[in-house]
Amino acid sequence: MKKLFLSGLTLFLVCFLLACVAWFGFEKQNNQLNSVDKEVNDKNIENLNIDSQNSEVQVKQGDEFSVTYKGKKNIDITHKNKTLHVHETDNTDDHYGLNFNPFRQFDDEMVVTVPDKKLNHLNVSSKTNIINIDSINVKDAYISMKATGAARVFLSNVALDKLYYRGLNSPIDIKRSQITNANIKTKQASITSKKSLIEKSVLLADHGKIDLSRMDIASHFRASTQYGDIFMSYNEDPQDTLLRLNPSDGTSEVINNNFEDNKVGSGKHILEFYTDHGDIYIN
Repeated sequence: MKKLFLSGLTLFLVCFLLACVAWFGFEKQNNQLNSVDKEVNDKNIENLNIDSQNSEVQVKQGDEFSVTYKGKKNIDITHKNKTLHVHETDNTDDHYGLNFNPFRQFDDEMVVTVPDKKLNHLNVSSKTNIINIDSINVKDAYISMKATGAARVFLSNVALDKLYYRGLNSPIDIKRSQITNANIKTKQASITSKKSLIEKSVLLADHGKIDLSRMDIASHFRASTQYGDIFMSYNEDPQDTLLRLNPSDGTSEVINNNFEDNKVGSGKHILEFYTDHGDIYIN
């Protein structure tokens, strides 16, 4: 009886595995990725609006406006009133929900190129994946990360006259950039910046650190955390800077011999830092 049971179990497992392989192979053939490669030949475009559902988004400088996409969703590309709209929508042909098929493991990707010009408006939003913006010049930028995801936002080599950022669970990382009039707020995420100039701005982190390294000496802004530390260092000896450090339940430490009583020179560049439960370090 035991031998018969084992034989039946073995036969069942073999048939089950063969059925799985056949089904996954069928899905592999019938679930092709949606690929888009479109150039937008309109030199009058001044605004860019990107709405991503699941893709890793990259916005970078190129010879002209173009959009390339590879992923599981549909994508709508339109341009009117001097605005290029790129919208990733639900693919009505794919409603599998949870995915257990090893043949269907891939990352969606969207790349938008912008010619070497200054955009009036940039609006980028994402539900679940990374946003990477590189070498873009914009008057007014709006970046929004939905609460459903915790993907990081990277800004590299950008020049922004104004920035509004909301990323409840999404850290923002700024490198080699020049940003003015920024309003940056996170809830469960950090704010980091390196080798950048930030002016006339407000950086707010609820639960997360604010880490600013090798910053331009002309930087002047306000920063605040509820639960987290604030770190600040310069790319060279600071000049004409005034520190207003306000740790509520923590300490402040200035490890920089250029400052005397939290001031160097005229003090026209004011750094105003607040922590409720955290420390402040100036290096």
